[in-house]
Amino acid sequence: MMARLEDTVNIGPVLAGELRRVGIATTDELQKLGARTAWGRIQRINPDRDCASSLLALEGAVRGVRWMTIPKAEREEIAAYAHSRRRRP
Repeated sequence: MMARLEDTVNIGPVLAGELRRVGIATTDELQKLGARTAWGRIQRINPDRDCASSLLALEGAVRGVRWMTIPKAEREEIAAYAHSRRRRP
């Protein structure tokens, strides 16, 4: 059975709804696509979702861990990626 998004670490009801709106309905689908691809899709429907915290949440969900347990160097790299892809000036 595929896990519900709401049962996935770091995924609340709003983020779960946005994932569904972009065609990602299960945790398995999120893991197959990866955090960066999912985040990019979400940005297209919600430009305000361009912050590092949402990408970190997705990365943690893909890994099955709380985002703050991702090693600091990796969190910094993920945050730098998010910053480089910001849609707003």
